[in-house]
Amino acid sequence: MNVKMIKNRQRNKKLYIGRKTLAVLTILLMFGAAFYLKDNALANTAKAENEESSKGSEEFENVTKEEIINSGKIYDGIYLDEVDVSGLGYDDAIKEYEKYTAKMGKRKLIISDELGKFDTTFNKIGFNVDSKEAVCKALTYGRRGNILNRYKEICALKNDNVTLIPEKRIDEKELKKIMLNNEENMTKSSTNATMVRTDGEFVVYPSEKGLGINYGNTIALLKSKLKEAWNNKDLVIDAVTTELEPEYSEDDFYGVDSLLGRAVTEYNNKNPERIGNLVVGTKKIADSVVLPGQQFSVYNTVAPFTEENGYQNAGQYINAELVDGLGGGICQVATTLYNAVLEAELQVDERYPHSMTVSYVKKGMDAAIAEGYQDFKFTNNTEYPIYIDAYAGGGTISVAIYGHETRPANRRIEFESQVIETYEPGDEKTVYDDTLPSGTTNVTEAHTGYYVELWKHIYEDGELVDSVKVNGSQYSAIPKTTRIGTMTE
Repeated sequence: MNVKMIKNRQRNKKLYIGRKTLAVLTILLMFGAAFYLKDNALANTAKAENEESSKGSEEFENVTKEEIINSGKIYDGIYLDEVDVSGLGYDDAIKEYEKYTAKMGKRKLIISDELGKFDTTFNKIGFNVDSKEAVCKALTYGRRGNILNRYKEICALKNDNVTLIPEKRIDEKELKKIMLNNEENMTKSSTNATMVRTDGEFVVYPSEKGLGINYGNTIALLKSKLKEAWNNKDLVIDAVTTELEPEYSEDDFYGVDSLLGRAVTEYNNKNPERIGNLVVGTKKIADSVVLPGQQFSVYNTVAPFTEENGYQNAGQYINAELVDGLGGGICQVATTLYNAVLEAELQVDERYPHSMTVSYVKKGMDAAIAEGYQDFKFTNNTEYPIYIDAYAGGGTISVAIYGHETRPANRRIEFESQVIETYEPGDEKTVYDDTLPSGTTNVTEAHTGYYVELWKHIYEDGELVDSVKVNGSQYSAIPKTTRIGTMTE
């Protein structure tokens, strides 16, 4: 085969491929033209149907509310939620839809979690729907936008009904307020681990996780549900909850392994009422657990001083006088605890001396409490929980504080009460008291007054390394006073 014949064949092959490609392109163009003519005819049909309410795509993009209201009837097959508004005009559609929304407002909203539930009505959370806005959207369906978009919406109606979901609004603040008022049934606080001391051994009780409600996310969940189709029945949603971790678990309590401080005071066994008060008060502070950073208040722990709370009338200092009162003697409980706190070197927040000196501790080492104006408070400033072990009986009150020891073994402390000033009681006084029955005589013995400073001395390896002033205490001087009753019936 010569070269000329080969070139002719290659040229004929190229011509054949070119003619075939041209034929395919021609067929595609014909089909495209046919589809275009069909779409154009359909679009013209849609345009003819909309002529009464439209004069061009630009006007539909900027249609006014008045034009919407006057645009005619809603196309067949359009629903607002469950309400069929087919063929209705603006006013009639609003009437029909508002009948439906009025029922919506009376429906219950039920919010629940694993602990409980509560319910309210939608009207109570400010439920509302803009029915005019909803009907306007129904009227403009198939009438707004360019010709192709309108054509597609009209075709969708021919294939199936179209349900429009109008925006439903609620008062979020009111809903949160109602949820907060009902959270007791649906939430649970976490519980820290705790411990007790039994037969010289600590028993640790485990912590428990709590359950809280994420109010913001729960409200957001409800709003998302209201964007979905709703069958106008009571609506139930699950609250969005948060697991609440306890601050301290049982692992934290296993570090409580050391005696940090102990104090013992003695009392007279001849006054049963006062002894009763000491026993009651000591039991109330016993087994207390104070977590790191937590403050302990003696008054809040042992009060109120009432018979119902176990207290009896016994002697107590009031305004530098010894008088009977419910809870008399409770200051000795506070004082014993104060001394144990000093030994444990915990942070003392509030402490008051008595108006006169007491016999059961050194001057400056007492702690008075009185309803409304005196308390003994301290804070656990260690990194571990502390446990208060307390007992009253046999003429003594014993308080021990347990925790985790971090102080060096070669370190010890001592407390010294330094009398800075002394005040003599003065001459004996006689007072005639019309609040005491005639023939009654009460004698208050003389008390010397003092200003005292309490110092803490710190030793390391037996050597004094520092001295720190703990407090300054003022005690009143009281002359011997005889009160003679003059009250007559």
